[in-house]
Amino acid sequence: MFDATRYEIRQKIGIGTKYNVYEGDADEPILTAKKKKLKLKEDFRFSTPDGEEMFRVKADSVLDVAAAYDVVDARTDERVGSVRREIASFLKHEYALLDAEGTVVAVLREDNHLMAALRRLVTTLIPFSYDIVTPDGTVVGTVGEQFSFRDKYTIELTGDVDPRLAVIGTVVVDAIEGN
Repeated sequence: MFDATRYEIRQKIGIGTKYNVYEGDADEPILTAKKKKLKLKEDFRFSTPDGEEMFRVKADSVLDVAAAYDVVDARTDERVGSVRREIASFLKHEYALLDAEGTVVAVLREDNHLMAALRRLVTTLIPFSYDIVTPDGTVVGTVGEQFSFRDKYTIELTGDVDPRLAVIGTVVVDAIEGN
């Protein structure tokens, strides 16, 4: 699990916020994700298809505009890292991916200001597109949404970034932004 450079995230049809995560060209998901209902703080659970909980993601505050979403390995209870909305991200989505020590290792950044404005002001039918960029400006991956009835993203990793943070970060961003 998490050995590939390509992942696909598909939002499931149904009540609630649920996703399947696929690795490489696999036909079966490696993880299912769901957002817990009726929680003051955002709470996500990532499990294997047979139900074993692998990761927990929980907001550190009630207000999501200032929240960081801590990613914890459910088997070891160790922090993997976190996903944090950047302050300037209201016009263009931008989320920092932090390692276990709290250091920014990459930023999930929406493609450009014009497309961001069109998505928010004209139509939500324009698919979202993100770059995964290290603090020194190196693009280490991309996240592209395909046009479909439910959200569907392809993540392509080309550099040194923890795939767990890229995949989980993409699910969290989609769920909280309601893309």
